[in-house]
Amino acid sequence: MKEKNFQQTVGFSVKDTLALYWLYATQTKAKYSVEIHQEFENEFPGRKVGYEYVARIAKRLEAEGALSSRQEHKKILYSITELGRKRLTRYNELYYGRFHEIVLVLDRFYYELTRNGEKPPRPSHPLPEEFRSYFSKLISVKDAVRYLALKLSQTRSSFYMAEVGQQLEDLFGWCPSNGYLYQIAWELEEKGYLIGSWPDEKRTVRNLRSTDEGASFYKTIAMNLQERITTIRKYLHYMLKFFTDLKVEQL
Repeated sequence: MKEKNFQQTVGFSVKDTLALYWLYATQTKAKYSVEIHQEFENEFPGRKVGYEYVARIAKRLEAEGALSSRQEHKKILYSITELGRKRLTRYNELYYGRFHEIVLVLDRFYYELTRNGEKPPRPSHPLPEEFRSYFSKLISVKDAVRYLALKLSQTRSSFYMAEVGQQLEDLFGWCPSNGYLYQIAWELEEKGYLIGSWPDEKRTVRNLRSTDEGASFYKTIAMNLQERITTIRKYLHYMLKFFTDLKVEQL
């Protein structure tokens, strides 16, 4: 199976984002395709698109009834329609809250991994349940758990996985299920990155400690997670700004 690209993973392709931008940018003033092409690349650095593609999206939106057009000086001007306004409102309702909550968690991970910028406040509430599945598609949940488990192993003589889960909640406002935490612990032991032992015959809490291999692997996991978080966070910050501006325009 072909691996999904980043835009498919976050739920917005270039086509989706560009269509939204057409609707957003034509709310108060009719625009030419060349204007949208330039403005889009300014608003979303790193999302390069060709002029022909921008013009093609406008024609598709017009065919769907979301844009209307008129010719002026041998060029075509596009304006949003009532159907287009309703589509914008629907997207705003669907995605603003989702992006806002997820960016809060990503900002905390980003600071933890890079120490760049101002330290975000501690979570005042956990990531809402309805956004957790979407969030898990954005980051590598496995790397997030492995990162914190291996980090604890570097600073403590021993720890247990319940502490990893608690720290994920306390530091970031998010944590996967207990079952998944213990699955990752078992994998880390199996590969020699952690050593586990039972402190007593009850076998209720398994103590874990680091190995030399785990200390080396920790650096790799931290680098991989930082790269993923940085990329996703940057894109979602652009999208969040987009929807924030959209909310202001609709007031």
